[in-house]
Amino acid sequence: MRAAAFAVACVVVSVGGHAFAGGEPVPGWAMGAGVLGALLMAYAVNRSERGAEVVLASTVAAQVVLHQLFAWSAPAPALPGHGHRLGMFVVHLVTAALTGWWLYRGERAVWLMLRLWAMGSLAAFRWLLTALRGQFPPPRAAVPVGVCDYFTGWEIASAVCRRGPPAVFHAG
Repeated sequence: MRAAAFAVACVVVSVGGHAFAGGEPVPGWAMGAGVLGALLMAYAVNRSERGAEVVLASTVAAQVVLHQLFAWSAPAPALPGHGHRLGMFVVHLVTAALTGWWLYRGERAVWLMLRLWAMGSLAAFRWLLTALRGQFPPPRAAVPVGVCDYFTGWEIASAVCRRGPPAVFHAG
């Protein structure tokens, strides 16, 4: 799924940028070949979570190849010469940087959701085993005021702070 999202995002943005910068329609077979090529490249690096440098480099490489493919497959340019192709190349590179950053942020979000899902599944499995054994742990004591139990995991390390109500509540 991640490789398919990468391939489709790269080709759709590339076709749009290509048409915007060059004004030439891209043939359907070239779009299909671009999706297939980007899909194969993305699948090759799709084993685990990737950092920003790998996602950005992959996106730039895909955009360079797609630029060449679309420039080769498009009909003859409306303007004589190849002056407009430099503009197209720059649009592809800018698009690659923006799309790469967007895909990287999506990559991080997907992996965060998978980690949180795995942690929740593990907790549910532990609870089920405890329930089947009939050995429930005693209830936990309330967290004292001012003491935070920080989640020391991945991206949300400072976002989870469990606080309870004030230790002493005076009515009136």
